[in-house]
Amino acid sequence: MGPKYGEKIQTVPLYAPQVCTATTGVESASVKLENVQWLSFLVYWGAMTSDSTDTITVGVETSTAAGSTTNATAIPFKYRLSAVIGDDNQGTITDATASGVTVTAAQANMMLLIDVDPASIPALDSDALYANVFVVPVNIVTNYALGVIGQIEPRYPQNENLSSS
Repeated sequence: MGPKYGEKIQTVPLYAPQVCTATTGVESASVKLENVQWLSFLVYWGAMTSDSTDTITVGVETSTAAGSTTNATAIPFKYRLSAVIGDDNQGTITDATASGVTVTAAQANMMLLIDVDPASIPALDSDALYANVFVVPVNIVTNYALGVIGQIEPRYPQNENLSSS
């Protein structure tokens, strides 16, 4: 069994790891749904602060254009919350509503693994062509680090996968 070299899973940076100073929210780059069999997002963040009122809401939305909030539709998804750094215990697979999932300061330095089944999207947003993650901070006292990675199972896996952007 040789190395896979990412032929069956495309790993795409969608929001570069950086200190997030936004107070109104940020959106990741979009993933084109056309050739996607399955879509996962890894959303990770650093220390938020010791203030217990700090939260971020993480959600998924679809739209007709890449990077566009015009006609964007928030959709439900499934997720798992990781354990703390260095611990491989994963949280329970949980359903999130279209409003997203709220992460508190008690979950600093963790990660959400979000799964989206592209086959379910037409029933939620009939003209959707793209999907992305949105993150909205609430009562954030200090800036927090944030990053988003897309893991895409392509419909037609190959050495040079079809574009997902």
